[in-house]
Amino acid sequence: MTTHHRLSAVRLLVQLVLAGVFVTAAFNKILDPQSFAVSVTSYRVLPLEASPWIALFLPWLEIFAGFGLLIRPIQRASSLTVSTLLLMFIGINLAAWVRGLEVSCGCFGASEVQTNYAWLITRNSIFWLGSLGLVWSSWRNAPARLRSQADSLE
Repeated sequence: MTTHHRLSAVRLLVQLVLAGVFVTAAFNKILDPQSFAVSVTSYRVLPLEASPWIALFLPWLEIFAGFGLLIRPIQRASSLTVSTLLLMFIGINLAAWVRGLEVSCGCFGASEVQTNYAWLITRNSIFWLGSLGLVWSSWRNAPARLRSQADSLE
């Protein structure tokens, strides 16, 4: 197996894992948006009125981004979306941990278990690194025309 084939296999594995995580997480939140809204509220980073809207919108973004990782024409945008979401989740959980909040993560739907911030941040950081690899790979494999257009914008 050549290096190119190994990298392609790793990329596919990362795509499948992240797609599975995001679609599964979204599905549980879509089934119970009220519980997810309570989780969103418990982080105390948004106005109270915004929590129900985030609880309705975010799972759909997660599901589309997750499936998008597997659909070639939108993989680049989806990998960038997943990477941005993961960075946001890491920051929100880090802020809650620093402030000493006891919240239920809500990552995969309603849960009575107190959040283990160290594990959650570590897990999301690993996912984030994988998503950065997808962003880099999709950019590296972009047609030269797109890369030159982006470079001219800088």
